[in-house]
Amino acid sequence: MKGISVRTTELNGVTVVTPTGRLDLSTYAALRDGLLKCAADNPRALVIRLGHDFDVASRAMLAVFTAVSVKVSQWPDIPVVLTSETEIHQHDLRRSGVQRFVPTAADVPAALALLERPPPRRFHRVTLPCSPTSATVARAETREACARWGVVPLTGDAVFIASELVENALRHARSECLLRLELRPEALSVSVRDQDSRPAVLTTENSPRGLELVAQMCLAWGNSPYPGGGKVVWAVLPRNRHAGE
Repeated sequence: MKGISVRTTELNGVTVVTPTGRLDLSTYAALRDGLLKCAADNPRALVIRLGHDFDVASRAMLAVFTAVSVKVSQWPDIPVVLTSETEIHQHDLRRSGVQRFVPTAADVPAALALLERPPPRRFHRVTLPCSPTSATVARAETREACARWGVVPLTGDAVFIASELVENALRHARSECLLRLELRPEALSVSVRDQDSRPAVLTTENSPRGLELVAQMCLAWGNSPYPGGGKVVWAVLPRNRHAGE
């Protein structure tokens, strides 16, 4: 990189990236792309270490770390933690607002300790083709995620919702779709994005075994237009629901 470089080390499956040099308009894209390349190797997590050999032309340039974190949350969906080992960096991160979007730690050991905590949100995404087998894959992926996250009592409802939303997308949008599961402290959400901008609605055409039943079993459900085209149909299950309710 011109004017800036990155050095990487591996610690227990975590990639620690140390940028050196000056971050400004001429090096912004290069640093962003370099960090994304490190994440593309799919480490357990990415720790970005800001030390004495790194400085910025202005606080606005620190938005590069927010951009990287957002992109990495989409793929390969790994956590990103910033460490600020100088008072100047700590002050600039607070004033820039980056800490609202990217977790920070005082140093690398603190970042590794932070990564050992259960994450406040967990995600699982899978792209499904326009194929009759996609609903079967959606059920298997949902069942596996619920087991991995320890929310087994929600498995039955989550599997049914994922299957119904995927089947609806295949039936009406006739396009590939993206199944997204998100576990939050209070709820599990299931959503499916397709390429049809028409909202999903409850009509007499939907049997009680379809969207109508989804609406009955979940805490809330709805549609959201997707910025890139199409829509997202989502449903939310409360985590405190007991099996059989």
